[in-house]
Amino acid sequence: MNNLNIIKLLCYSGLVPFFSLSILNFYFNNLIIIDIFSIYSLIILSFLCGSTWIYLILIENKINIKSYLFFIILSPIFLILCEIFLSIEIKFFIYAIFYFIIQQVDNKFMQNYNYLRIRKNLTILVVISHIIMLISVYSNSLGNIF
Repeated sequence: MNNLNIIKLLCYSGLVPFFSLSILNFYFNNLIIIDIFSIYSLIILSFLCGSTWIYLILIENKINIKSYLFFIILSPIFLILCEIFLSIEIKFFIYAIFYFIIQQVDNKFMQNYNYLRIRKNLTILVVISHIIMLISVYSNSLGNIF
């Protein structure tokens, strides 16, 4: 197995909790599942911000990236505040937007085509898992109303 295959395996295995928790929430209407999903998403977003931050620091001398650094450094703090204070629907929407924003920053500065292709696929799949989770939250809550 070469390095790219190992990287793909590790990256795509990170999707397992997203999809398993979002599908599991259809069968077990439980706030713990939603909280675990939300915290896992927050951890992944913070990791992506950290890895983007390191890459931006490495290329800082070549390009003026202070505004990008400022955004990437403050994003995890903002996301933690979202986790604490916002409702599930708004929080998942903001998380999905941040996945796209971080991917766009990576697209702007990274040169590795294979990594960018993997990241694009992962971002789309993670956002789909957030949509599935929101559908399960709404379908479970609508079922409890009637």
